[in-house]
Amino acid sequence: MVKVVQKGLALVLVLLAFVIGTQNPDAVNVNYIFASSTLPLSTLMSVCFIIGVFIGCVVSVAVFSKLKWQNYRLKKSHRQMTTDAER
Repeated sequence: MVKVVQKGLALVLVLLAFVIGTQNPDAVNVNYIFASSTLPLSTLMSVCFIIGVFIGCVVSVAVFSKLKWQNYRLKKSHRQMTTDAER
């Protein structure tokens, strides 16, 4: 059931990206720090979305790793306290 929902959500996102891309064919000038270029607006939106997803994944992995490490330390402390209490 979860895989069906995931595939459906992926299909909806692809269709949404297609619709947004076809509705924004205009070329825009993008100024970088040292250069500039002209890109289609849909390409620029896609690149910004991908960069945002990447940054979100990096932050999520960092937070998840921190929580996992904290969970490990708490379990270790709990295990030590229970063995000390049994003695």
